[in-house]
Amino acid sequence: MDNAEPANHGKNSVSRILRKCNDFRSQPAAVLIVSTMAVFSDAVVYGLIVPFLPDVLQDRLGLSSSANGLLFGCFGIGVLIGAPTSAYISDRWKVRKWPMVLGLLGLGATSALFALSNAYWELILARMAQGVSSGITWAIGLAMIADVYQGEALGWAMGIAFSGFTLGYLGGPVFGGAIYSAGGVHAIAIFVGAIAAIDLVFRLLLVEPKDIAVASASCSESLADLVLDNGA
Repeated sequence: MDNAEPANHGKNSVSRILRKCNDFRSQPAAVLIVSTMAVFSDAVVYGLIVPFLPDVLQDRLGLSSSANGLLFGCFGIGVLIGAPTSAYISDRWKVRKWPMVLGLLGLGATSALFALSNAYWELILARMAQGVSSGITWAIGLAMIADVYQGEALGWAMGIAFSGFTLGYLGGPVFGGAIYSAGGVHAIAIFVGAIAAIDLVFRLLLVEPKDIAVASASCSESLADLVLDNGA
């Protein structure tokens, strides 16, 4: 009996944790976390290539420096294609989660392809496809936040999401330079795959935002409610 009580207590604790995690999946805060992680990951991946791009284009492929600008322009073209297209499809069929998942899979695959490409035309296609995936992430990610936050809470939530972008934008080149120096382009591809895998888990666990109650409370009220719920 004495041994059974600790075992039952442990099972109850695990069940309680799992129940809270399952409940959290359907909270607006979960959408905010997933969206912030999405724009953070996107910004990191975007900045990863900055340190080693001249080395690839000028030293390995023997191209001029203008080739760098063309690749960045191709990324922008991809965003112009991916963002409005995904936004229309998402609004038309009232779905957010699965376009976000597809966008992440595309971002991971095209980023790895970019890191492993050996010809300039391959880099152009990979960079444009990466832009399409990035456009999907931004359009759907911010739309998800707008779906579940209103009023004062919406401004606060958008600020959190853009803070994630800023951190990723600052950290991407730093990570890219350090990883490329340590292991080359293959290490970059592995790093991108690891980021995509972690982000994918969170996106798959998220409940479809249309099934989540809208939060209109202020920042302080939302945080207080979250603390009280977790302490219950």
